[in-house]
Amino acid sequence: MTRPDDVLFRSRVETFALVRKLLPIALLAGAMIGPLFRFEPTVAMWVSAVCFLFVLVGLLLVSRLPLYPAHTFGIEYRFEEEPFETGRRHCVRCGVLAESGTHRRYARQLVVLGVPFHTLEWGSNDFCDDCVTIENGVGSRGSPDRAPASEPTPTRAEPMGPNRNRETESKYDATSADREPLQVDRVRRVDRNDETTALELKRAFD
Repeated sequence: MTRPDDVLFRSRVETFALVRKLLPIALLAGAMIGPLFRFEPTVAMWVSAVCFLFVLVGLLLVSRLPLYPAHTFGIEYRFEEEPFETGRRHCVRCGVLAESGTHRRYARQLVVLGVPFHTLEWGSNDFCDDCVTIENGVGSRGSPDRAPASEPTPTRAEPMGPNRNRETESKYDATSADREPLQVDRVRRVDRNDETTALELKRAFD
């Protein structure tokens, strides 16, 4: 169950969404005006131009990142998926050697104001089609009636780029996204409270 809406939570979400919206404007204005108070006018003009260009490039880089909701701070987990069509891989849940399924890549990131500043760790797991179907709500959640195999060692994945099909964590995040300034993709966040998901994370990062 997602958190019920209330005044305090809504105020926090909207406040940080507004802060992230106004922050780029404040940074650009500070880069232009700030040097005027520190240097001579002739020097300040060049310093302002360099600072403005530096901030502009930084904002452009941030605008291309998959962002979390603006009120997100601390360590967060995210994932993205892609199908595997060739080769046989062990499903991390049921242990079956599958010829087709989903390759899921995880990342643990340091997030400030919803912006992923640094990826601390990343890894991956493979899932057969049956386990993915069960997870998506077709049938009861849990492992099928199959003999479990030994835990596979997940392969290390390269750092992940933006994914155009990301989903929001909840309806609150989707609402706040409409008020945020940067037109970026949303990350798919991991629910660490789920025991199965927590086990998958442990296997991905071990």
